[in-house]
Amino acid sequence: MSNFAQRVLTALVGAAVVVAAVWLGGWVFAVLITAAALAAQVELYRLLAAAGTRPLVGLGLVLGAVAVLWPWIPGAGLVLAGGLLALLPAVLFLRRETPLLDIAGTVFGVFYPAGLASSVLILRLSDAPWLGAAGAFWVTVTVLFCIWGADSFAYLAGRSFGRTPLFERVSPKKTWEGAVGGVVGAFGLAAAFKLAIVGSVLSWPDVLVIAVACGILSPFGDLTESLFKRSVGVKDSATWLPGHGGLLDRIDATIVAVPVIALYLEVTRGLL
Repeated sequence: MSNFAQRVLTALVGAAVVVAAVWLGGWVFAVLITAAALAAQVELYRLLAAAGTRPLVGLGLVLGAVAVLWPWIPGAGLVLAGGLLALLPAVLFLRRETPLLDIAGTVFGVFYPAGLASSVLILRLSDAPWLGAAGAFWVTVTVLFCIWGADSFAYLAGRSFGRTPLFERVSPKKTWEGAVGGVVGAFGLAAAFKLAIVGSVLSWPDVLVIAVACGILSPFGDLTESLFKRSVGVKDSATWLPGHGGLLDRIDATIVAVPVIALYLEVTRGLL
């Protein structure tokens, strides 16, 4: 099977699994997002290890799980604070040679990707009166499809019209023309969902914010992760997903775009 066919098949299966989990919601969706976030966190720790840092993986993953589920764990803030404090005696008694880097790397993994992934749960599991259960499902599906669609539209636009490098030092193939195509595609998808299904749950300013977040911020999430990989000389964060690499490769755009969208909706409408 060619790499392109593998990518398409993996994407279709993955999208079906994610949409099914979004539909089920509750702890099914929470477990899926937590598992994906922790797998991506392990991949990040491997990149850090390749860079010469030795993150405390076990403690980092426990704190990562709390960071993903913090809205639904009583006293999550205290747990995170206690865990972060525990890093201090840990590096002391483990006699780490690079304690500053080890602690910094461990904490970074708790924030990225784990902490950022919590925004997907906040969006889907919100009980805000203006949203409702059906609205939370459709808004989450809208955002995810806009992220996925923006990537495809950016690829097609870049292949057809791309001339100006977006960030040549990191990814010579990404172009500003492709980024514009991603924004246009994301806006079209968000508008289609609004007109066909979501209706008044999302306003037109909401549609615009979703399009900008998915079309502009998503590529920079992808570029940042590419920079991390390039710095340690690897192509993919892992090889779990045929044609795609690892979980971090797959969710790098999502964990940048969704937090911005969730923050916007929290400020303008209230999600928590």
